Amino acid sequence: MKSIKTKIFTIVLTGIIASSVIIGSFGVFWSSTAIRNESSQVLDLMAQVQTDGLNSMFSEVEQSSIVLSHYVSENLDDFSIFQNEDRFSRYIGKLEDIAFYLANCTKAALSVYVRFAPELTDEVASILWIRRHGVFEQDSLCDFPIYESDFDNSWYYRARKYGIGVWTKPYYNEDIKEYVVSYGIPVYKNGKFFAVVGMDIDFDSIASVVNSISVYKTGYAFLTDEAFVVTYHRSIPSGTRIVEETSDFKQLNLGLANADFYEYIFKEKKFRMTYKNLVNGMRLVVSVPTSEIDSERTRLIFMTLAAVFLIVLVLSLITLWVSRRLTQPLKELANSTSHIIAGNYDVKFTHKTNDEIGDLMDTFIFMAKSLKIQFEYINSLVYYDSMTGAKNKRAFIDERNEINRKILSAKDNGENFEFGVIVFDVNNLKFMNDNFGHKEGDALIKNACTLITQIFSESPVFRIGGDEFVSVITGKDFENRTELLTKFRSEMDYMKANRSNPSEQLSIASGIAVYDAQKDAEFQTVFERADEEMYKTKVAMKGGAENIR
Repeated sequence: MKSIKTKIFTIVLTGIIASSVIIGSFGVFWSSTAIRNESSQVLDLMAQVQTDGLNSMFSEVEQSSIVLSHYVSENLDDFSIFQNEDRFSRYIGKLEDIAFYLANCTKAALSVYVRFAPELTDEVASILWIRRHGVFEQDSLCDFPIYESDFDNSWYYRARKYGIGVWTKPYYNEDIKEYVVSYGIPVYKNGKFFAVVGMDIDFDSIASVVNSISVYKTGYAFLTDEAFVVTYHRSIPSGTRIVEETSDFKQLNLGLANADFYEYIFKEKKFRMTYKNLVNGMRLVVSVPTSEIDSERTRLIFMTLAAVFLIVLVLSLITLWVSRRLTQPLKELANSTSHIIAGNYDVKFTHKTNDEIGDLMDTFIFMAKSLKIQFEYINSLVYYDSMTGAKNKRAFIDERNEINRKILSAKDNGENFEFGVIVFDVNNLKFMNDNFGHKEGDALIKNACTLITQIFSESPVFRIGGDEFVSVITGKDFENRTELLTKFRSEMDYMKANRSNPSEQLSIASGIAVYDAQKDAEFQTVFERADEEMYKTKVAMKGGAENIR
């Protein structure tokens, strides 16, 4: 007969073994999943951040080239100017100043150029500004033959052939003696081609961004074309096909692959990579040897299994303590993933360890901070009006929904909730646009927004229409609303009397309404009262004119 002690020991030992196996299994599963997800997210995040930077550089050049092409076209009266030396000289002189200004405004530009169609002129008619030692200097383009359609990578012939703005592949520019990529855009007048405008980017500046990317121990980045042929690599010659025909890349080249990262083999060594398309047609590839990613997973699995083996040999209390110590960080990692998915990027860990799991936690924290920065930047584009800097109508809708939620919460909990809505409408915008131009009209809107935000500095200001703004006031602004409105009107009167610029002589109708818990079921009724008050004010300011809006 077995003793109670033996039975208890057997039951406890069985429980320890079962618990250890379960805990160990979940540990292996979570660690493998977490490392795989982390590696793909790190690769993707690194690629995305650097792609955004490179695309910003390319987009800046594209926008500046488009602006310059507009000036080149608009300042051309007719094609007879090419045969009149004086007129053409004045035309060129004006464009040289504009090109110089745009070049200095374009951080990524190494040079800016305008090349007129050789068949229209008797000489090499062109404009060229080159950045040397940080300063743009004027130079001239070399002559080249009349248009031939088979010059694939020429900034001039490529743009002319396709009829749209296009990027070249990297090449050595004989005019400026630098290795560059060029963006060229054809210019037309009344449907007739007459010039190519564009800019060069020093390829070294692109290469320096690519070379700065480092991931894991030896992971790096490089550039390829759309067929994954190397455009730039720190150690492999351009033109090298970096991948063999693995199943991943067969699907990828057919447009069928859809994965976080891809595997490929180069010189009998396996790599994992992710890539991002750049606006100039190249691809940024971030690549890591597969062995580096798998070594972390293997090491963590080995440590987990070793811990399980030790747990079986010790007493139940020590086993519980050790298992808790091992599993709690993994649970926090799993929970942090859920928080990140839910949009909470302020990740904190209470059970920090000085091992690979701790390194993984540090990586999660870094990843969460990076994601937070990216999403805050994206949200700033989504929720703010680009012209005035005020919040836009989408942000106003979110604010309305949040206020409605607070109204319901306050009523359910018997709490006092106070807020007010002020609706502003800028007068004379149509008059300003018609008589002084839309640029002055835009200035009028910006000046009105500046005044509103300065007076109601503690409250959000939204631009919900072309000339209509709304401020939702709470806190100090709500308590001082009467004084602030008086100050607002005084500032307008002062500007009318002391400013000579029409866009600074502001006339803004405003109307305020305060939330009344007894009769207001939602935000909309308060807004409508404020809008009606604004309308009355507008009528009074217009001398009682009908059909104001």
